[in-house]
Amino acid sequence: MGTEIRKMTLEDLPEIMKMEKELFTAPWSEYMFFKEIKSQYAYVLVNKNNEQIIGYVCGLKLFGELSITNLAVKKEFQRCGFGEKLIKYIINKLLEEKCFKFFLEVRESNHPAIKLYEKFGFEQIGIQVNYYNNPVENAVMMKLNL
Repeated sequence: MGTEIRKMTLEDLPEIMKMEKELFTAPWSEYMFFKEIKSQYAYVLVNKNNEQIIGYVCGLKLFGELSITNLAVKKEFQRCGFGEKLIKYIINKLLEEKCFKFFLEVRESNHPAIKLYEKFGFEQIGIQVNYYNNPVENAVMMKLNL
């Protein structure tokens, strides 16, 4: 399957909201994605054949550092390298802008995601107690310094 990554648009929101509700117990609101689109670091990975959204990544750049705020891949496409493709894309995009520090938070129980981030060189720098709701869970704070 051929894929491409492009900027997220407002037209993507219905499909993204459906994915968000299927994947997360505490999904983002449409307004949160609207803000990410306006911040210019929101991207979707789509199937070239039918424009179906496979995954998305969002980030917030502040003072030369990027916080990866959301990353998701549809269940049927997980563990196929698409999450990795999205992470590579956003890191390379920001390196072009001379951004060398990346941060993120991930649920403490999300071992596959933690392993994926570690594969890119992210290091655990702390725990944020009770960061997540529904269910309440700690967040592992991670940093990548290139």
